Amino acid sequence: MVLHLRLAQWIENHPHISNALLVLVGGFVTIFFTVSALWDGVTWWCMLVCWLPLFFRRAAPTVVAYLHGALVLLSLLAFNVAPVGLCLWSVPCVVYTAAIRSPRRARRGVYLAALLGSAVLGWRSNHWFLFLPENYSTAEWAIVGTMFGVSSAACITVAYLAGDLARGRRQRREQLEDRARRLEIEREQEVRMAAQDERARIAREMHDVVAHSLSVVIAQADGARYAAASDPGVAVATLGTIADTARGSLTEMRRLLGVLRTEDATGTSPVPQLEQIEHLVASVRDAGLPVEHRVSGEPALSAGAQLTLYRVAQEALTNVLKHAWQASSVRIVVEHRPDGSWAEITNDGAASTSRTPRGGYGLQGLRERVDLYGGSLTAGPHPDRPDVFVVRVTLPGEEK
Repeated sequence: MVLHLRLAQWIENHPHISNALLVLVGGFVTIFFTVSALWDGVTWWCMLVCWLPLFFRRAAPTVVAYLHGALVLLSLLAFNVAPVGLCLWSVPCVVYTAAIRSPRRARRGVYLAALLGSAVLGWRSNHWFLFLPENYSTAEWAIVGTMFGVSSAACITVAYLAGDLARGRRQRREQLEDRARRLEIEREQEVRMAAQDERARIAREMHDVVAHSLSVVIAQADGARYAAASDPGVAVATLGTIADTARGSLTEMRRLLGVLRTEDATGTSPVPQLEQIEHLVASVRDAGLPVEHRVSGEPALSAGAQLTLYRVAQEALTNVLKHAWQASSVRIVVEHRPDGSWAEITNDGAASTSRTPRGGYGLQGLRERVDLYGGSLTAGPHPDRPDVFVVRVTLPGEEK
């Protein structure tokens, strides 16, 4: 890695240590200018008091910026001390830090306060930069004051714009990192869902094999029992048919079960039920998206209806990660009543959706599953808030 990139990464990983080093180096430079100017003790004390808060610049950028500016103005107005050697680097530093780390109103307030300090410095220039001539005109004072005020304001503006640009780059980087985490979670969920689909297909095939084979075995056994009294040879042949059928069924079952044997935890996990929605919520929270999950009542649903409700929540969360990655929050509300269950999944990322959600457990497939149990499912933007996407499902209770 290039040296300056390694240095930038180290500064980012050690913000407080790098800030302390910067303040110390700036302090030594300031001492050099102060010694060369042969200033008095009041100047030394004023510069020391203005210099100490800079060590907390990254911890409390707004407070330090206002405190540092107030101390500089106090030194200038009350003690007639202008710590120019310190302000040459300290004021742009605190403005830059506030532009990166402070909220919008706070950083704009710091910028305006710094511009006000530049105007005060230009106004007091006759006490500092025109003390050598015995007589100076008002025009000379105005020119010198304007020059120093505009120069300091220009440095402050450059520092503020640089900090604002750096803040924008950091926000975009954080958004890209957050999107990458969500895409990784989405990919893992898609792989898991694909594995569950395949296992469900294999389970159906195994059910067909076992059901067919047992039907044949039962029919042959009944026939052999009745034929044994009149023709033992037919009974022997029938028993052979039963043995062959059972062996073939056993071989097919072993082949299908061999596919299901895997190190993946999903291979041996039971069919998910409603209480496992919390695991889905935890996985989405790990991706950096806050999810609110609220459940009330006890379910009065069959196992298949519970699985359908679970799949609706799973598909809704997957679609948030896939299509609404800019969402800032998701809310899942499940209400169980004696006559059925109702669920609503909302997210505030509908404005960022660029394509219709689809997938192995798409909304169309979920509608068919919900219709199978006599329920209803709707999905679309909220009528009053276009930026909110809502999925609602209603399932009737199990008949007793």
